Amino acid sequence: MKKIFFILLTLFFALFGFAQEFRGMYVNSREGLNIRESPSLSAEKIGALKGALKYGEYIGVVEEGEIVTIDGIKAPWTKILIDYDGFEEDNFRNYGWVFGGYLQKECPMSEKEIISYLKKLSVENEDYLFSNYFPKNPAINYMKNPSAYFEFDGAEWQKPNTEFSHALPNYACKYWEYETENEVVAVRDCFMYFAPAGPAAYGWLRFVKAGTTFKVKGVSSWGIENGTLFPIYRTGYDSYIRGIDFTGANCVSKASDGKGGFHTLVYQPILENVSMKNVQNHNQWEREKLSTSDQLEKYFSHEMTYEGRWLRGGFETNFAEYTDPKGKKLPVKIDKRTSTLKLLYPLNMNKPVPIVQKEWFSGGMGGGTYYTELYSLDTFAQLKKICEYGYTSADVGFDGMAYHYFTKNCVVTYEYQTDEMGKVETNRQEAFRQTDSSPYAFFSEDEALCEPQGKSQSLKVGQYVNPICRLKMRQSPDRYSRTLLILKPGTLLKVVEVGERQTIDGLSANWVKVQPVNDDKSVDGYVIKDFLPAEETAAWVFGAYLE
Repeated sequence: MKKIFFILLTLFFALFGFAQEFRGMYVNSREGLNIRESPSLSAEKIGALKGALKYGEYIGVVEEGEIVTIDGIKAPWTKILIDYDGFEEDNFRNYGWVFGGYLQKECPMSEKEIISYLKKLSVENEDYLFSNYFPKNPAINYMKNPSAYFEFDGAEWQKPNTEFSHALPNYACKYWEYETENEVVAVRDCFMYFAPAGPAAYGWLRFVKAGTTFKVKGVSSWGIENGTLFPIYRTGYDSYIRGIDFTGANCVSKASDGKGGFHTLVYQPILENVSMKNVQNHNQWEREKLSTSDQLEKYFSHEMTYEGRWLRGGFETNFAEYTDPKGKKLPVKIDKRTSTLKLLYPLNMNKPVPIVQKEWFSGGMGGGTYYTELYSLDTFAQLKKICEYGYTSADVGFDGMAYHYFTKNCVVTYEYQTDEMGKVETNRQEAFRQTDSSPYAFFSEDEALCEPQGKSQSLKVGQYVNPICRLKMRQSPDRYSRTLLILKPGTLLKVVEVGERQTIDGLSANWVKVQPVNDDKSVDGYVIKDFLPAEETAAWVFGAYLE
């Protein structure tokens, strides 16, 4: 047994020693670079593509040969490693020669050029580029290199030479499981890195299209860009993505335009005023025992890192972007902190426009005040405030609720509030009407000191509607039928079937079968579509409480 262990250990260090024989260089010839069997222009070209290394490709230099002048450039012929997946029998013995005048230490392409290049290659079904981790540039400081197949204590981490003042959330930690299920979405075209499969192999980059989703398995390392710290996630055994290119799945909001297209809002929350000092203070009792990697991991995985921010109004927005149904993208400026942003497109209005719903909280663990603001989003993606409302709820004393819904030409808000003794202080609804001159402008039209009331009415198949209050969604058109879930006021629904007319609570209306238009959630926080009966896309509600 000891003999086998010794042989394996010897092989391990032999492979590791070989992996360190070469130094990495990048190809800087835009026409690519030929690999030849010997250091001569007359030598036979070799390689899968007859020696055409890609521009920007990372290769391993084994040794340098005779210095020659080619294309007016004086440089040595350079021996490189080829067939380098690390597993085949002939690995570590296959070499070729290239002219060293077209090699350099740093990647010659900007990040934008790499993405453009990979995007073009992906169309040609050859979407990879050999690389040593994520290529660096002056604005980015990666503190660990997982492409180093063997890592030893003290070798993989360096203290950052750039300070950070903001940080992106770590969506791989438990805090985000409820909201995102640890799923992230690409906010722009970018690339992902695949680590080498063997000690002498190279890693490579592949193109990732904006909107692509990944489940993140954990954090491999951290990067800094323009003062913002971000995680570098593991998405699989050997694949990595950068947090700066992604946001949580809960930060992507889509609203149907009723014609097969979608209005989309994507945003990236960010923790402001955070630095390495905060991280070290959090880990003060065990800081000396923890690497920089472990300190960052503990701080940005701890629930109070995020819960504390949420209790104080939420997060700043690193950026937000609106995409119309035709694919036109426009930046959206969000001025204040927010817990969540949601995009609405109320198809039950005569002149629907995109509306941004912004929510935040201020208080403590025992309760506080919940706020909502509504903004219309015009054709230039400028926000125009419609209204603001809120309520206070505490474990003892104060209690309340507030919501909004849409009519044919208004946004209606409702606020209910009791004081610490349980006495009703507020029971008010207010209507904000669209102006005739611009569908993006709203004005306060009416206020009523009462809760929203249902009405006798008839509805038709194909109509878009929303509840004016919390409304039970039932399995069949009967008030005693099983309740599937409770709909939030303002949830956009489409009538797909009209049932029997009944009188309930003095109101005469039809039962209607409705389906959720978007991926909205119920009062209990469940996605409505997920809780409908098997193979069903709709369920029943009483039509008197729809608008």
